[in-house]
Amino acid sequence: MTIVVVRPEPDCSQLVDLLAQHKLAALPCPLVSFTPGRDLPSLPALLSSLPAGSVLVAVSPRAVAFTHQALQQQGLAWPRHCHYVAVGQRTANEWQQVANQPVQYPAREDSEGMLSLAPFKVIKGKQVVILRGESGRDMMGQTLQSQGGQVHYCEAYLRQWAIEPLVSQVVSWPQDTITTVVVTSGQQLAHFDQLITLSGQHWLRQCRILVPSKRIQDQATALGFDTITTVDSVANDALVNTLLRLRKTGLSDD
Repeated sequence: MTIVVVRPEPDCSQLVDLLAQHKLAALPCPLVSFTPGRDLPSLPALLSSLPAGSVLVAVSPRAVAFTHQALQQQGLAWPRHCHYVAVGQRTANEWQQVANQPVQYPAREDSEGMLSLAPFKVIKGKQVVILRGESGRDMMGQTLQSQGGQVHYCEAYLRQWAIEPLVSQVVSWPQDTITTVVVTSGQQLAHFDQLITLSGQHWLRQCRILVPSKRIQDQATALGFDTITTVDSVANDALVNTLLRLRKTGLSDD
């Protein structure tokens, strides 16, 4: 059982190392790197203008890290009069540490989970700032707007994709031992599928794929992946636990 890990660094290498500690072989496949987003220079002015009771949403630890760095560079702190909502526990923990504010997060780590939290029960007239990459969480923003919320998207970071350099690496992967692929976002899944096509390694679509949400599960099905496990988390610990369970049960969800 060899696992392909498709997620950005440093999380990719960290997951590979964790799996090695459990005697699970893994191959890193970091398709994307990151740089500061174009909206960060204007974000301090937006945050300072938010009325009490506004909601800040972070879609990943990366969104928190890049935003915090931008605030620090201008000698500013996170606002204290807002609600903080994170996509998952890891993002919440890292946000609490840098913002020194309570952060809510859902048990189900996706847009639907976040929308079920208390700050969104009555959203009409409220300001919502979504800290994200150059895209993402459109469904969440559209839902909030349809309920009367005023949504501001903040591009906190930019993705830089590296597909072509990985083609020769993928061609060398051992077809007879790779059984499982871990992919932690829809965009990464789309680019990984492109990498499969470019490398001619179509057998990878026959591997079991681990994804973090029902939405990405549906995307994987549409791309031709047949055996899909939904983890409901992108945290490395949750991914490791799922892979250990699958190893114990012989790669079966039964």
